[in-house]
Amino acid sequence: MELKEYQKKTLEQVKLYLESLAESKVNIPKYFTLEAWEKCGLTSYNRKLNGLGEELPDFYLKIPTGGGKTLLACHTIDLINRIYLKKQTGIVLWIVPTTQIYRQTLANLKNREHPYRQVLDISSAGRTVILQKMDRFTRLDVQENLVVMLLMLPSASRRNKEVLKVFKDSGSFGEFFPLEDDIRGNKEILEKGCKNFTWKYFKNPETYSHH
Repeated sequence: MELKEYQKKTLEQVKLYLESLAESKVNIPKYFTLEAWEKCGLTSYNRKLNGLGEELPDFYLKIPTGGGKTLLACHTIDLINRIYLKKQTGIVLWIVPTTQIYRQTLANLKNREHPYRQVLDISSAGRTVILQKMDRFTRLDVQENLVVMLLMLPSASRRNKEVLKVFKDSGSFGEFFPLEDDIRGNKEILEKGCKNFTWKYFKNPETYSHH
């Protein structure tokens, strides 16, 4: 699917920011997100930290209705992995606002003939795995594939006990973490830290811009 001119410009801005991030993280690790932001001439910087107090890159895309948000999302995943994370595997949490969009997005991402899926398959060298929130996956799945987990926005809310079920420990992901009495393992994972990236976008704004 050929990109429109404004979509190309959007992805060029994303690419520029990611290149600045990768460079600044090496040269100025303590404040690399701010450094990269300023290098790109962007304003309205809001500092974000992860659970370990580390710098967390964060940016938003505002795209108009019918502007190809899902297609841009797929291309952005590719750019993040290729330029910033420098890998083809990992896990992506893809959150959508409504049931209708959820079903449509799920069907398109699972269809290997659809342009959205094709972009992801090129990014992952054909190792794309599409999951829903109750599907099981392992550390090996994430290491060897690009795992995209689809989640509906209400499921991520913390408003009541019903929606909190998404946070319930299913006992299926223990291999991602050291055992409680594994002192060395727990120390290593804390020292290694988390390399997180958050990409968010708003639905149906009147205009599009880069932040």
